[in-house]
Amino acid sequence: VDSSKHPQAGYQSHTLKAMFAREIAPSDIEQRCEDELLSSSDGEQLPKKSRRHWYMIGAVAVGVGAAAALVRAAHVAPNKGTEGNAELVTTLAAETSCSGLGSNCASTKCCKSGGKNGFQCYAKNENWAECLETCEPGVHEGEKEGTYSASGQFVPAKWSCDKLGTRGAPDPCSAPGEDCRQTRCCSAAQGGSGMTCFEKNENWASCAASCEEGDWSCKALGNRTPYAAGCGWAGKSCADTRLCCNVGFSCVVKDASWTACTQTKKKSTWASVNIPIPAGWDGTIVGGGRNEYQIQPAAEGAKVIGTSLYCFMAFLPDSYEVGLNDVAKQNKASIYACDSYDVFHSWKSAKAGWDTGEATLSNTDVFINVWDNMLNSGKFLTADWTVKVDADAVLLPDRLKSHIAGLRPPAGMPIYLKNNAMDPGLGNNGFLGAIEVFSKQAVEIYRDNKE
Repeated sequence: VDSSKHPQAGYQSHTLKAMFAREIAPSDIEQRCEDELLSSSDGEQLPKKSRRHWYMIGAVAVGVGAAAALVRAAHVAPNKGTEGNAELVTTLAAETSCSGLGSNCASTKCCKSGGKNGFQCYAKNENWAECLETCEPGVHEGEKEGTYSASGQFVPAKWSCDKLGTRGAPDPCSAPGEDCRQTRCCSAAQGGSGMTCFEKNENWASCAASCEEGDWSCKALGNRTPYAAGCGWAGKSCADTRLCCNVGFSCVVKDASWTACTQTKKKSTWASVNIPIPAGWDGTIVGGGRNEYQIQPAAEGAKVIGTSLYCFMAFLPDSYEVGLNDVAKQNKASIYACDSYDVFHSWKSAKAGWDTGEATLSNTDVFINVWDNMLNSGKFLTADWTVKVDADAVLLPDRLKSHIAGLRPPAGMPIYLKNNAMDPGLGNNGFLGAIEVFSKQAVEIYRDNKE
């Protein structure tokens, strides 16, 4: 989504959407709001015919383990001293030139640390090799490369499984449930994203999203493991992920040593224009750009995300928004009816015109600051969902909770809820800024990748 078109939706929402993937149209999961929940972001009341549709949009799994890991909704434990691991940092820095899972290691002939026994670069043929724990010569299940016989039958390519270089080091960090006293870090590949190695006592420490003092000392051993975006940003390497974070970008091979995200399509509200791959590049496209996709409801009996809400509002001092905030507070309405809340100040923003012919607030810098303040408060970690609310929008928290419960969002997924059924160009593809709803894991991914 081009943030220049609809700055009122907020820079942070576009960054979150950029880290997600694959567009899909709303279907039977769609939950219709029978009453008006939102006003437009400039306070204009919307006609009844434009009733909102709530449905879930989410991210592709961020790493192999992250999709399976459940993010706990618990308070942030006080940091009682963090011990770093200089040796680990040095080791990781030294292997940046090696290949990761899914990328071609034919030229690097080495693999980044990972797996219980480390990864080996195994050759398929002279053009392709990959980092694997083990390799059996012959045709591998799901093989898509190959040739066609004279009769038109597809003949899959066979792997030689020749070893290129030496085996990489095992995963230097611990999986959740393992004793992490020695590693002092949590493995993203094994489900430790968003977790810290917390000490129980001198005999045990384990990876967790948070820690409650009592039986545990909750001393942090090392740093929290951040969530990876799982894609490359514009102009950055995408060799490991074969996926670009930005819409309209493709993961393209330049040469044997560089594969990066370059823009191949420029989109506006009304048109889409192809952009040629830079001259002198190899030009092989190994992946596309991310877009949103619809999350299906959790299966019967499967874990779902809860409905607790942390809500926050930013209002402009010495404006009509002050009165709206006061009335909401007096009546324990809007954000004040959520499970937890925060209030922040904004500042005046200019208006800018876009290719839709409309003018909206150019307030990206305002809401970057507001979101930074919200993240620093840490309250979002205590709730299942984070809700950003405009002062002149009507939020009914109990109604929102009922919609969320009806969607049955699967646990452990980064998700945001669409909030309108307007024309995609005018409605920012179903996501305007009056009320923005994100799962806790989505906010954590934003926090770890917003720079």
